Amino acid sequence: MPDSQTVDAFQVKVDSYHLGPLVFGSVSANAQRFHRSPLTIARSGVDHYVVQLYSQGGYAGEVDGRNIRVRPGDISILDLSQTLQTQADHFHNLNCIVPRTMLEPLLRHPDGLHGTVLSGRTGLGHVLGTYMQTIYKTAGSLSAEDGAAISEATASLIAGCFGPSADSRETVATAKRGALLLTIKRYIEANLADPGLTAESMTREFHVSRATLVRMFAPLGGLSGYIRERRMFRCFAELTSPSPSHRSIADLAYSWGFGNEAAFSRAFRRMFDMSPREARAEGSLAQLAVQRHRSGSSGPIVAQWIRDLRV
Repeated sequence: MPDSQTVDAFQVKVDSYHLGPLVFGSVSANAQRFHRSPLTIARSGVDHYVVQLYSQGGYAGEVDGRNIRVRPGDISILDLSQTLQTQADHFHNLNCIVPRTMLEPLLRHPDGLHGTVLSGRTGLGHVLGTYMQTIYKTAGSLSAEDGAAISEATASLIAGCFGPSADSRETVATAKRGALLLTIKRYIEANLADPGLTAESMTREFHVSRATLVRMFAPLGGLSGYIRERRMFRCFAELTSPSPSHRSIADLAYSWGFGNEAAFSRAFRRMFDMSPREARAEGSLAQLAVQRHRSGSSGPIVAQWIRDLRV
């Protein structure tokens, strides 16, 4: 948004080109503030990187809890799935917007890029800056086929220039992601019986984008798969409890978010190799069988069982 003291005189000029999946262009504008809050991220669902070369002016502010300063000639990269708050003077820059799906496979640590600044006085900064200026000057004369071909080379060059910096910050980024994942898993565990437990509700609760949730839970079988598995374990625990409830299996299934008894029973058998009625009849013996199956041994693994039931 424009700086509060220059709203009436605010001017901006933008031009852009599509280069296949990339958007490339320039922006000239008066002083302004840029704020990308967790709520904005959750609402927009944008999952791109933006690479900016400042030929005039620059900006200062906070990016993901870190101070950042960009000066003329510098190149910064911002991850639009993460927060930032900056203040820019009158500026002119070149922008390259890259989908995460295009850049991520080229990096070892794609989540460590946010807020990285390459000085224009470094070798990598000079190479990337010169390349961006050249692309901008020729973009208007490129065919659609040429633009698509150049997009792959552009993404590779960006990854080559920013990748080493992303590697050096990965330890901190990994720790933050791990803490957030644990918090979200605890929230899921506390709200398993809520039919409103969805990706949309969690983006609002934790102010993260849907794409971030998808990435975090991909190794766990996806978010919906993880929730379904946790609900299934709750059902199993209730069915095999030493003091079982007298609810019918259908009521139990509905109370934990399953649509109908038949579908629940099929899913239960696939997961535990027994029907819900068999699990209820066997009680603690069913628990022991599942423990042995999951541990791959003949003895119960109490710690594993507790981990499955409580995050």
